Amino acid sequence: MAPEDTFARFVLLACHDLRTPLATVSGFAHTLQHTEALGEPAGRYVGMIQAASEQIAELLEDLGLVARIEDGRYEPGLVDADTLELARSAAARLGEKATAAGAGAAVRVDPEPVERALAGLARCALRHGGL
Repeated sequence: MAPEDTFARFVLLACHDLRTPLATVSGFAHTLQHTEALGEPAGRYVGMIQAASEQIAELLEDLGLVARIEDGRYEPGLVDADTLELARSAAARLGEKATAAGAGAAVRVDPEPVERALAGLARCALRHGGL
């Protein structure tokens, strides 16, 4: 087994093991968000915990994808898609912060990772420059 294979497998296992405690944090934050008696600023803090846990889950998904690619275990579910629809789906992940317009084109991709990647690029542009 090559050292890079060992590292990729370690990353995959770590991503898997981190999902369980993350699901606990996310689940309790979600439950607390719907508690009327929470009040402010605690309600806002719980919302921040929930948003951060979602962001960590996305990062773990991306890290796991990279490790599967590196380990030669990634088998993309290729489907025909429209680039404009992919961009709109990515923009929807960011809420009203981003929009997508223009003419699309047909591509054959694994849509979920492409949408996550496009949303990540848009998020970076919003934080560090603008769309």
